[in-house]
Amino acid sequence: MATPPRRLLVVQFFVGWVYGPSVVASLLVILALRLLIEEDLALHSHAWGLFGNAAICFSIGCVSKLSWAMARFNAVRQLELQLRQELGLR
Repeated sequence: MATPPRRLLVVQFFVGWVYGPSVVASLLVILALRLLIEEDLALHSHAWGLFGNAAICFSIGCVSKLSWAMARFNAVRQLELQLRQELGLR
């Protein structure tokens, strides 16, 4: 069974927020790595803080993707139950 194409706008609802935390986490990791290669050792502590922030953003992204997938699954399930009821099936 083919999967439907991914869209950023689903029935007038913007789903770009699902991918936002992952993008921010990636940018934070890049910035942290940039600070770690600097010779100024005072910047290294800021880099480790950015890694922590990236981990938080990554976990938020995982939760948002999971909740979006569960919402889509439940919507399909509700539609299937409604159609079965209309057709008189169990």
